[in-house]
Amino acid sequence: MTVTHNGKQYTVTQVASRYLWQLVEVDAPRSKLTLNRQQMILAGFAHIVEKAA
Repeated sequence: MTVTHNGKQYTVTQVASRYLWQLVEVDAPRSKLTLNRQQMILAGFAHIVEKAA
């Protein structure tokens, strides 16, 4: 799934622990963020967290 955050596009994938998500920047694949469930909700990605649950 591709999302936009702070003007950048990221591809979101759920990590094997099923509690973490990895955001990989589309334009720079080496730029990655790893967020837990609470951080995803605070960043405004609650729709992704709820969809995966």
